[in-house]
Amino acid sequence: MEMDELDRSHYTLHACAHCKGTGTCTSGPDGASCMVCAKRNELKKGLYHGLACGTCGGLGKTDTMTYRMTHRTQPILSISLVFGSIGLILLFGFAGSPYFHEVLTFCTTLLGSVIGYYFSKNPKQS
Repeated sequence: MEMDELDRSHYTLHACAHCKGTGTCTSGPDGASCMVCAKRNELKKGLYHGLACGTCGGLGKTDTMTYRMTHRTQPILSISLVFGSIGLILLFGFAGSPYFHEVLTFCTTLLGSVIGYYFSKNPKQS
């Protein structure tokens, strides 16, 4: 997906503060790349010039931490709820618990809500 295709109202890239928007790290001594960027480029200790910025990946632009956390937390939470529910169903089912039907009802309702949330969106809304 190219930058022009992104919806600007939901996704805003900012100039990388580490490389000042150039994409090349010059934060080290005498304009060399810093040790963090050398490490991200999997290089040993030493002075390197012209390495790609480790913060933005050499793009010169980066998104905010808030945007990344917002768009990562929701799917991770949903995946953990799904696997946790399946785990509870299997645990209570194999244990022969008398509460299996209640757990099954709760977990299927929870799974239906998560699946309904993710698959009921109109593609133009996302």
